[in-house]
Amino acid sequence: MGLMALSLPLQAEENETPLAKQMDAMNDAFKSFRKETDPVKGAAQAREAQQAALNSLLEIPERVKAMPEGPEKAKAVVAYHKMLGRLYVTLCEVEDAFLNGKMDEVAKIVDSIKEMKKSGHEQFMEEE
Repeated sequence: MGLMALSLPLQAEENETPLAKQMDAMNDAFKSFRKETDPVKGAAQAREAQQAALNSLLEIPERVKAMPEGPEKAKAVVAYHKMLGRLYVTLCEVEDAFLNGKMDEVAKIVDSIKEMKKSGHEQFMEEE
């Protein structure tokens, strides 16, 4: 029984999609920089999130993949790409705010990212 319980996290990891892995990396960086007070560390964490956002552009959410081929699916792919593009630019703004020591601006941008995350998950994540 104990061995089976240990294998569950491994199974979940194996079933994780490439997009989910990128989103996890982005989320980890986001959690780090939203609490960061060191501008250099915060900027580096923002760049990590930027890279994960770029990598996520190469993937398609499962919800969209499951759609039948056609104009609606194409529109969903474009909407996903636009959302990630806006997120990438916003993450660049976070980096810029950190590099300029504008911690109050970082906090405001973090709030906007929270809203983007919520909206993106509602639109593109499979309901569990």
